[in-house]
Amino acid sequence: MKLSNRLNTINTLITESYDIIWDCCCDHGFLGMAILKRNLADKIIFVDIVPALMADLSKTLTRFSCAQTAKQWQVKCQDVGCLELTPSAKQLVIIAGVGGELLLKLVQQIIINNTNHDLSKLSFILCPVHHTYSLRKGLHKLGLGLVTEQIVLENKRFYEVLHVSFESEQPISSTGTIMWEENNTAHRMYLCQLIKHYTRMINKDPVYFQNVLNDYQQLVELKT
Repeated sequence: MKLSNRLNTINTLITESYDIIWDCCCDHGFLGMAILKRNLADKIIFVDIVPALMADLSKTLTRFSCAQTAKQWQVKCQDVGCLELTPSAKQLVIIAGVGGELLLKLVQQIIINNTNHDLSKLSFILCPVHHTYSLRKGLHKLGLGLVTEQIVLENKRFYEVLHVSFESEQPISSTGTIMWEENNTAHRMYLCQLIKHYTRMINKDPVYFQNVLNDYQQLVELKT
């Protein structure tokens, strides 16, 4: 099963083992199944709020699981924001395919719902479909640090993939840092698209969007 560019990027960013990996908003579960094959966690938990999808995924996993791998996965049909993390476990929560504002709310809810746990071993890999700037701001305020980040081009659209954790002390930049490749034509195109977008948005909230625009224009100056 071939993964899309986004899902493949997320998969390759997982370079260490975890006690639990949560594949949230998992849709058909392609990413989680790829991770399961790599034996990167004691348990992969697939989470989505759509009952029909989760029922089909359970059947697929059951059909192709051997006795050993059947112990390594679980399917949950629930709101991602209501995850109950396992205390003291090293965990990775993956959320992709939703807007940045909703994604931030989900991360906030997960943290609030598990405030009694030690979250120092908690990491997230996040890939919003838009509103990445506000997501980055929010993640920074939550005390998360950057592990790594990448720009992905898929079906003529650009996406940002962020790996963040409470262990990392590297600040999360509002506009990105290590993901930009200076001589990459596609990255320059993406930056131009962002500037054009926020230029169009400036009349809706002049103060906020001018600040956003200034941040991206400073990034242009750094890259030239």
